[in-house]
Amino acid sequence: MMKKQIKRIVTLMLGFVLLCGAAPAEDEEIGIESLWEETDAENDEVDIESLVEEGTDEYGEDILPELPEKDSRTVKKLDNKLQSILKRYATVGASVVVAKDGHVIYQYNYGTADKKAKHKVDDNTYFRIASVTKFVTGIHVMQLVEKGLLDPDEDISTYLGYKVRNPWYPQIPLTLRMIMCHTTSLNPGGYYYKDEQGLKRLIVKGGKGTRSNYYHTKPGSTYRYSNFAAGLMGSLIEAVTGKNVYDSIREDLFEPLGIDAAYNAGLLQDADDVAGLYYNRKNGKTYMTREESLAQEWDSGVDPEMHYRITIGSMWIRARDLCRLGAMMCAGGVCDGQRILQEDTVREMMSVQAGKGGVTSEKTPYGLCVHREQTLLEGKTVYGHQGLYEDLLCNVYYEPESRFVFVVASNGCRNQMDNRVASVTRKLFQEAWEILGEPEEE
Repeated sequence: MMKKQIKRIVTLMLGFVLLCGAAPAEDEEIGIESLWEETDAENDEVDIESLVEEGTDEYGEDILPELPEKDSRTVKKLDNKLQSILKRYATVGASVVVAKDGHVIYQYNYGTADKKAKHKVDDNTYFRIASVTKFVTGIHVMQLVEKGLLDPDEDISTYLGYKVRNPWYPQIPLTLRMIMCHTTSLNPGGYYYKDEQGLKRLIVKGGKGTRSNYYHTKPGSTYRYSNFAAGLMGSLIEAVTGKNVYDSIREDLFEPLGIDAAYNAGLLQDADDVAGLYYNRKNGKTYMTREESLAQEWDSGVDPEMHYRITIGSMWIRARDLCRLGAMMCAGGVCDGQRILQEDTVREMMSVQAGKGGVTSEKTPYGLCVHREQTLLEGKTVYGHQGLYEDLLCNVYYEPESRFVFVVASNGCRNQMDNRVASVTRKLFQEAWEILGEPEEE
């Protein structure tokens, strides 16, 4: 316990130093007041020299001996504001993380991760991130595009091995670009979530309910958010790599960055850190316990026909690691000195898709699995994704000009929408931006 407290204090010091423009640190922790109270209560004497050598911490980062008083007050002010907002929205548990200039500079953890085990949310808590799964998967898909395994404008029939067509528009191919910007014409209200017989019979003419699985609209012409279409990313990944979708993203994206994330909670390294899922609107009633999440089956084989629902919203990840991926996008594809995507690829993911490939819709707010949000900051486009499932919530947003990245992940809160963004997220984002975002002009 003592070593853990020492690490917290050291990382807090580095975070405050960064806010003043000094060398960045990667690890941050929750509000300082709660840390001091916990340390005092245990009567721990912190001996920094036992942890560090020659002026560096265990990560090799420089340590300054004093916390800047001004920034300590600033961070505490933000802690209090976020706490008030989360409490107002009856949040069970949440993490809010901010990165600037490629490094995590702030993390505030709130509430309970697991009611049964009485575990509080901390830096290590894994959250299920719902549709933000699409954002993370989209990064990996574009890695495969860079390898030449996928082409955004190729007919997906080429990869699946059978002809895929909207029966009302049989001459027009469906493409990966359409999938990633939600213009395929695939209808998520059809049979796809009820059928266990495989993808082909759902999207090929003559299959079960094929017509009901498509809108009567020309592919590429109309924006309609489609979980069904997004799930096809998993099938395409497996079809072109010959690997299970989790193995593919783990090897290419997660392992190089030291990220522990998965499409199934049972694949995570630290089972005790998995958050339970809770209904806020039912007075915090449990939706799915940690044990139930861990017990869900996982098919580790390669089966594009059956793995068409994995990439919709099933990913688990720590909030800080999700923030690092946002920082990577802000930095043109580089994270911790490693190039994950080419700069041109990142720009393409963020760009308007109308007029590219077969996409003609000017109303889709999506680039390639990246939402172009126009209402969070006046006069600025903020990029990222939102995830909502039952009462769990996740948002990742980044503003490239200021290199500001914001993440919130919650295992249960009162989800109310405000112009298509969760109201609690808007309020949290605005407070974080005001204090840690773009510097004021001198």
